[in-house]
Amino acid sequence: MSLCGRILLGLSAATVTTFALSPIALAAPKGSKSIAIHIEGPNADDIREDIASLVPETLKVVDADAFSKSLRGAGQTKPVGDALVAKAQRKKAIDRIRKAGKAAKVEGVIYGVSRTNKKKKKEVHLVYVDENAGDLAVDGAVPLGGSRDDRKKALEELLGPTLSQIAPAAAAADEDKPKDGGDEGDGAKDGDDEKDGDGDKSADDGDKGGDDGDKGGKRKRHDPRSALFSVEAGVEFTGRWFEYSDPVTQNLRPYDVFGQPALSISGEVYPLASTDIPVLKGLGITAGYMLALGLNSAVGEGDPISTTYQRINLGLRERLSIGESSVLGISAGLRLLTFEVDAPEALARTVPNVSYTLVRGGLDLRVPAGPVALALGADYLFPLSSGPVYDRFAGASVQGIGAMAGVLVPVTTGVEARLLVEYARFFSSFEPAIGDPYVAGGAIDQYLGVRLAGAYVY
Repeated sequence: MSLCGRILLGLSAATVTTFALSPIALAAPKGSKSIAIHIEGPNADDIREDIASLVPETLKVVDADAFSKSLRGAGQTKPVGDALVAKAQRKKAIDRIRKAGKAAKVEGVIYGVSRTNKKKKKEVHLVYVDENAGDLAVDGAVPLGGSRDDRKKALEELLGPTLSQIAPAAAAADEDKPKDGGDEGDGAKDGDDEKDGDGDKSADDGDKGGDDGDKGGKRKRHDPRSALFSVEAGVEFTGRWFEYSDPVTQNLRPYDVFGQPALSISGEVYPLASTDIPVLKGLGITAGYMLALGLNSAVGEGDPISTTYQRINLGLRERLSIGESSVLGISAGLRLLTFEVDAPEALARTVPNVSYTLVRGGLDLRVPAGPVALALGADYLFPLSSGPVYDRFAGASVQGIGAMAGVLVPVTTGVEARLLVEYARFFSSFEPAIGDPYVAGGAIDQYLGVRLAGAYVY
């Protein structure tokens, strides 16, 4: 009897232990599911970023470079390309993707090919490959011709149901986290667990967007709303028109030129773009320089005279996001604009040489319009000094305005082509007296630049 009692007590204890431990063993894997996202072709980084932003927080996205290594190890050393679309040709590629997913220990792989289809339309064809060899849960295309918001909506429609199905429930993912009111003496351990939890979350966020940020509002690479810096270089075709209003004396020469080529370079840097500090994260330093090449001027049939035309911009810009895609810029700074004809002394007293030192304040707006973006801007230009032509007149008062418009065309990730038109107009009034050597009511000084440029946004 004593022996039987001991056996029964032992079996009872074992049973209790089994039922106490088994739920923990089953719950652990639920909070550790992960997937891989691999996109090939044009704008792959942006597309991957958009997909990663749709992934539920309970589902981890593994590092892109690590999965690429697994993919090469599985034998897929070249891009799959259009073969991913043709069901009869993609079996080997799908098998290799599945093998790479197993090697990376992920639940499944979202694999996409950005391409131009037979109808000359840009699209990304996506499949979801898991360990099951049957039909693919996702096998379809998302158009890339619309705005980024349109693309995100289409991606969510295609991928959302599958992502929701495979993502662990929030309760399951949090099951292993320390709970309030736990056993005494576990305070230090719970604190360590919380620290580890934060570290894991940061790692997950980094995987989801690479270095690009995530749903938490971190900086996104190549996005004009949160870029760390941008640089632009191009060729500008410039023009200037200067004329007097109500000229009286005969020593007042107008001036005009158009189509003069110039080199232009400009840039912006946002040192605190990667932080969450209000106002400061959107505050950037701007700079730009333009110089006309080989510009000469002439009076009548006279010999060409070397002429300098250059523009320097320095300032600050506050960048504000509007909606999901538009950007508003508020800027202020200095502009130095010089237009000088290197004429002999007698002629120099009649040519409209200027050397503006301007305080500039303005607004600019970038708005998506289908596959491109439109740029608009306006400036107020207040001269601190204006130069020789205005010094000749008594009571000279000068004011200026500026405007900008353009089209920005994406070329590849972070690179865009730009066509921009910039205009500046200075209007002045004079208060001449009888007997002054130079007599006019005022003057209009206009500048126009048509710029073709390439830009890199990081």
